[in-house]
Amino acid sequence: MMNTAKVNASKWIGRNIWIWAALGSLVMWVLIGAVTGRMTMGTLITNATLASFLILLSMGQMTVITSGEGSIDLSIQYTVALSAYVSSVLMVRMGIVPGLIITLAICALIGIINGTINMYLKVPAMITTLAMGFIIYSAVLMISTHTTGMPVMSVSFFTQKLRVFGVSPLNFIAIIISVLMWVLLYKTQFGKHLHAAGQNRLAAELAGVRIVRTVFKSFILSSVLAGFTGTLLGGYFGGAFQDMGLSYLLTSIAAPVIGGTSVAGGKSSVAGTFFGALFLTLLVALLNVSRLPASAQNLIQGGLLIVVLVASVPKKQTQNV
Repeated sequence: MMNTAKVNASKWIGRNIWIWAALGSLVMWVLIGAVTGRMTMGTLITNATLASFLILLSMGQMTVITSGEGSIDLSIQYTVALSAYVSSVLMVRMGIVPGLIITLAICALIGIINGTINMYLKVPAMITTLAMGFIIYSAVLMISTHTTGMPVMSVSFFTQKLRVFGVSPLNFIAIIISVLMWVLLYKTQFGKHLHAAGQNRLAAELAGVRIVRTVFKSFILSSVLAGFTGTLLGGYFGGAFQDMGLSYLLTSIAAPVIGGTSVAGGKSSVAGTFFGALFLTLLVALLNVSRLPASAQNLIQGGLLIVVLVASVPKKQTQNV
């Protein structure tokens, strides 16, 4: 009886690996309370608000990673900065909604270009997106010389000061996007095709999956979410700056992997990505309140990322044996 319970518990944890990221977030919150002497919901809500940006970026990154063949979108950090500048200009001249739509359309075009180079020219995704990132960054440098990137006041108010029952609307946006991603990946044909492509593209193609279309959509989704995040970040920071997406690149990869997404592709976890992003944000907060030097903080975060990535690869390899 006891053995059966252990087996069932093990199977449940295996199916819900996101629970570790959730528990890790809880531990980080408790440790912050222990260090500061104050364990409050305010601390958790504040860090959840900061995590909202990483959650949005990581959801897009997760779809690219899930598509398989070691795919990672390295252009998102530059797309974030570009969208912050572009949206600030367009929203002032055209209005918030038209400005946002055109900004996201430009970001979708970036995803289309990434997908075209990757799938038709057969250039690996990391090389493709890195090269695209440099092109985008060049555009950012040119745009930044002609505009300050100051957002419209209503966007700044929405991201900085507006509260609904004491909670920032950014938290609700992160939750809504996460729910939509869950539906997209686990309840639609696209989601089934994406996971099939990530597990084995040749087998998926023989089974009737349109690999090119599926991978294209993953790149587009990643770029659009990066663009949306950049627009929100511009409002939150009160303006755009050239390297505003730099700190999110590695963490956008780490969050999905910490949450159970396989770096080899074919396996994703929306809940895990959500809590993985929250965990990393709380970890940074813990390191800050611990008054550790910046070098030590970078060492801990980098070491954690390496451990997580190394630990995730053998699982996929073992399943393929």
